Amino acid sequence: MTQAPERLTREEKKARTRAQLVDAAATVFARRGFAAASLDEVADEAGLTKGAVYSNFDSKEELFQAVIDERLNEPMLRLAEDLDTTGTFAERAMEGARMFVDMAQQERGLFLLALEHNIYVARHPEHAAAYSARYREQLAMVADLITEQSKKSGLSLPLPADEMAMAVEALSQGMALQRLADPDHVPDDLLGRVYALLFQLPPGS
Repeated sequence: MTQAPERLTREEKKARTRAQLVDAAATVFARRGFAAASLDEVADEAGLTKGAVYSNFDSKEELFQAVIDERLNEPMLRLAEDLDTTGTFAERAMEGARMFVDMAQQERGLFLLALEHNIYVARHPEHAAAYSARYREQLAMVADLITEQSKKSGLSLPLPADEMAMAVEALSQGMALQRLADPDHVPDDLLGRVYALLFQLPPGS
C-alpha cells in the first residue's frame, strides 16, 4: 500500500524550511566565511529559492546569528544550566571551563566564524546596533547564571554580575582560540584556573 504523503501545517512547513536554511547556512558560512557568503548560495545549498530565505530572515546578518545561536550559544547555555550543583563553586567553574573549551573544539568552524563576525562588525559600524542588542541579551543570560551560582555558594562577586559576564566571555573566547591555535602549549585546566582567580576563589572553595 502506498503511504500517504506527510501532511504538515503551515507552521510546521515554515519551521522545516527555516531548519533547512539554518543547516545550509552553517555549511555555506563555514565554507565561504561570513563576508564572502551570499544568500543566493545559501538558497542553492538548501535547494530553495532566495524568496524562501527572505520569508524567514530579513538579512544575512540575521541568518548568521540564527546559526551561531542554535549551533553554539544555546547549546553552551544549556550545558551551563546543567552543571552539577553538588560540587564547590571552584569545581563548577572548572567544569564550566572544560565544557566551553570542548564545545569550541567540537564546533571549531562555528566558533571561529563567530570570532570572524565580531571582527566584521568592528570594521562595519553600520551593523553594530543589531549585534550589540543580541550580544547584550547573551551577556544578560551569562550574568544571570553567574548570579545564580554565586548565591548558591554564598559568595560575593568582586564585580557586578554584568561586568563579570563580560570578563568571562572575553577570557573564554580568547583562551579557547589560543588552545585551538596551539593546543600543545595551553593546559586543559588553564581556563578553569583563571576563572577561579577572576572570582577570587582559593583552591577547594
